[in-house]
Amino acid sequence: MKLLHVDASAREDGSHSRALSAFFVSELSQRCSELSVDRLDLVKQTPRHFGAMEAAAVSISATEHTPEMREAIADSDALAERVLRSDVIVIGTPIYNFGMPSTLKAFFDHISRNGLTFVADANGMKGLLGDKKVAVLSAAGGGYGVGEPFFGLDSLTPHTAAILGFLGVTEIDFISARPMMFASVEAADAAMKAAKLEAEALARKWT
Repeated sequence: MKLLHVDASAREDGSHSRALSAFFVSELSQRCSELSVDRLDLVKQTPRHFGAMEAAAVSISATEHTPEMREAIADSDALAERVLRSDVIVIGTPIYNFGMPSTLKAFFDHISRNGLTFVADANGMKGLLGDKKVAVLSAAGGGYGVGEPFFGLDSLTPHTAAILGFLGVTEIDFISARPMMFASVEAADAAMKAAKLEAEALARKWT
């Protein structure tokens, strides 16, 4: 099983989402001796935000690319290839300002490529990643459930589900530890413990 492990938290130390995604990958590793992990840390390998040259390149056929376009789109090609090589994708991410970090949005911009991860033609649009499983493990400072301070403000989950669904992914699991910051130590510990139990169950399901 080839796994692409993506982490998006800006915090390298003390990150709850990094701890949760690492725990899940560890659980998978213990259950699958043939697991191969491709690690993508969006802090250390930060994707560029799309500029004019990248936008121009993805709007036309690769056969029409100028040398400048090929250079501009090289990183995007490489990221898309890493996604295509994977069997499963694990994403660890915090919620920043009710949504995904800008680095994760840039990652999705790079891998959403007509002709590579989806096809748009006269017959309509079709995602090409339907054979992949994806787990999104997130952590948030506040609570987003009914009656909690940030109820209704979680845009990370629907946004991520929409992008992956467009790319054809049908098996997406979301596991979240929250609240972590705006909570007592006991409540934060309980939230992480509950999330890890979900992660253990999902690891058993995947393997």
